[in-house]
Amino acid sequence: MAASALTRALEAAGLNAVDLDAVVVCAVAPEQPMPTTAVLTLVHLGIDGGRCDAFDVNASCTGFLTGMRIAQDAIDAGRWERVAVVASEIASKGLDHGHTEASALFGDGAAAAVLGRSDGHDGSAILAACSAVWPAAAQACRIEAGGTRWNAATPPPSDHPGAHLFQMDGASLLRQVARHLPGFLRDLEARSGVALADVDVVVPHQASGVGLRYLRSFARPESVVDILAEHGNQVSASIPTALDVAIRTGRLRRGDTALLLGTGAGLTLAATLLRY
Repeated sequence: MAASALTRALEAAGLNAVDLDAVVVCAVAPEQPMPTTAVLTLVHLGIDGGRCDAFDVNASCTGFLTGMRIAQDAIDAGRWERVAVVASEIASKGLDHGHTEASALFGDGAAAAVLGRSDGHDGSAILAACSAVWPAAAQACRIEAGGTRWNAATPPPSDHPGAHLFQMDGASLLRQVARHLPGFLRDLEARSGVALADVDVVVPHQASGVGLRYLRSFARPESVVDILAEHGNQVSASIPTALDVAIRTGRLRRGDTALLLGTGAGLTLAATLLRY
């Protein structure tokens, strides 16, 4: 899926895989621990060795925004010219299908974008980006097994039968978001000098129906892109998929401002304000 999404992004940009300086793949549930999904994506694309950098980022549902910030910083520093940021998630592999709250919410998917330095004529730019973590909510969204704590050699104890599956306390997460999101958005407005009410399109992580309704209380309701019913919560792929839908349907046009806003495990909040 990652390779397919990247291929389509390259076609949309009028580029070839050999034009990339780096591939950053965001995945909470990678295909395997090593080599990275980014490397496996290069294998699928048939890219020769030594042409570009490639690595994975796991920042939960905000991974795509983290990947964008890494790409932006490297481009600004002159290290890279063109960077592909790919989000690919098969969330269904890690769900407890007896837990309706989670299993009915999530969806699989992949999306990609190619970032590069603007030529200064189209006005496209990243205007501001920020992120923050409140680790007191760390256990509200988790997969406990699969790392060094519990694994095939050291299985989880009998009182943790679902440790290898996704576990979520949705009510607790929403309370934490309600506590911290208002101040986070005020900080973003101060950094960017752009009021949320003036943003043309808000592209949020598709966390849940309740979460999307809550977000509409901060922005113009009609500005919020909601693809939850069609795509579900695609983890790190939610934001780029919603962005693609907004562009393809004409909701986001050249020159418009867009706020990409994510919430994820941690609790993590992340936002990127851009002019398309």
